Amino acid sequence: MGSAKRITPAKIASAIALAWLASSFLYPIYVEVGGSVVKLNGSPELYLIPAFAVWRLRTERDAYQRLRVKVMVGLFFLYWVFIPIFYPRMPLLDGTEAEFTLAVHMVGALPFLILFIMVALVGKRADCGWNCPCVFSRETVGFAFRDATLKGDFWWRWRHLKWLPFAVVWAYFVYMLVDPVHAYERFGRTMYDLILIGYYASFLIIPFTGHRSFCRWACPWAATWGVLNVAGFYKIKADVGRCRECGLCEQNCDMGVPVRRLIREKGVLRTTECMGCGRCVNVCPQGVLSIHDIRDTIRGYNLGSRERLVRMAGGLTVAGLIFLDPGAPWGYLGLAFFATGLFGFCPTYLAVGVVARKARGIFFRQ
Repeated sequence: MGSAKRITPAKIASAIALAWLASSFLYPIYVEVGGSVVKLNGSPELYLIPAFAVWRLRTERDAYQRLRVKVMVGLFFLYWVFIPIFYPRMPLLDGTEAEFTLAVHMVGALPFLILFIMVALVGKRADCGWNCPCVFSRETVGFAFRDATLKGDFWWRWRHLKWLPFAVVWAYFVYMLVDPVHAYERFGRTMYDLILIGYYASFLIIPFTGHRSFCRWACPWAATWGVLNVAGFYKIKADVGRCRECGLCEQNCDMGVPVRRLIREKGVLRTTECMGCGRCVNVCPQGVLSIHDIRDTIRGYNLGSRERLVRMAGGLTVAGLIFLDPGAPWGYLGLAFFATGLFGFCPTYLAVGVVARKARGIFFRQ
């Protein structure tokens, strides 16, 4: 019997939690408490994601994936808990507003624009791999069913299904430009409701299809970011001559990517499906694969690779304040912070270094 068929305590807990997540949208449960009506299954992500993240950290042996889980949990609280406290609603292109947690994936919203830029620079890992609310749930609550992931040429061809919702979403964006006053009421509301129904319903099939099935076959934003994966700076390079065809890269890919065939044909993995989780790169015993993005195209001067990424992501987030509060200086400081990460050069560091060298020359002169 294969491991995907084996029932474990983790899978039982995961199946119950996934059903609870799905019910929060598909079948809300209201109870009366102290004279007030309360949604019993409201926002279950707030406690299920941290709880299952603890389980992930206790069972995950790969150091890189442990780091990834920690970063995901940190970003979950930053972008999906703390920021909405201060900026609960975001303006949209049509003049309306939406909740921050929804606006992140609504075309025409400021958070969506920020993500769009970051994905173009560093690939889908800016959202699908490390920072998407869908990913937070699937990489923690649904992770016990990772071994159920459907792979092979047949399931690989199913990836094209998500181009249909992709076309619908971007047709709506064009509609917003043409008729921003009526676009949401006439089309957008129904479209987003259908996407959310599909999103929450997909939690129920995770035990049979693996934890990333919605991302692979139905998510319009996974398709959008996939276009940027190919058109932008992100790619996984391969030293093909060192490959021993062991197949570990494909076995560990949760998106069902035929890694070996693609690198044999092209010498590089540049596909719309790669979410930048780094599993294939870190599991390869020969060190065949390596991730490349904007930081490899624009070489930094005095900033390290990881600090550049933090500056780009954090700076771009703060730069959004330019649109939310044009009179405040913080947005412009965030834009400058983003620029230092983009080009890998911080003049403040340079000035501090010069002063420090001069101070050493004065106080420690032989």
